[in-house]
Amino acid sequence: MEKFTFKDRPDVQRFKATLGKYPGLTSPKVAHGFITLQWTYREMQKNYDKLLAKYDLSESKFIILMFLKQAENQQLLPSEIADKLGASRATVTKMLNKMNSDNWIRKQEQLNDRRAVAIKLLPKGNKIVEKFLPANFKAVEILFSELSSEELEQFLYLLNKVQLGTKKLVDEMETLS
Repeated sequence: MEKFTFKDRPDVQRFKATLGKYPGLTSPKVAHGFITLQWTYREMQKNYDKLLAKYDLSESKFIILMFLKQAENQQLLPSEIADKLGASRATVTKMLNKMNSDNWIRKQEQLNDRRAVAIKLLPKGNKIVEKFLPANFKAVEILFSELSSEELEQFLYLLNKVQLGTKKLVDEMETLS
């Protein structure tokens, strides 16, 4: 049996051979499109993560800093951050604790409820964001530089269709097991 690595992704011919055992489930072209999308995303994310790391950021930390930067009085409740980020409170709390110890943010007790804390963006956290944003926007420009304006519109249209398919998958997940 051949040994395949993720870099040795199946092509349409290999999908044809594999899917022959599972007729009618999908086409080799669809399976190839899926794995190509996955590979492209992973490669893009891996390199974007390297860029973030140069600024001592993770994607989640960057997003939290941006949420705070754009929030009224540059502060939010931890529950609001978790909700906006789509992460658990425990995960967000760990990140916030690290960001607090790095003096990027400060936890402030609320006057109306001593049990509640708000997360406030500090100048050091704002400086990190301001330093990273030019590199971020340049990276985004480079990533999409091969697309014409019309191709970008088409790409966004197609991504929306993949998002709709993703919602269908969520709705139909139980029928797959």
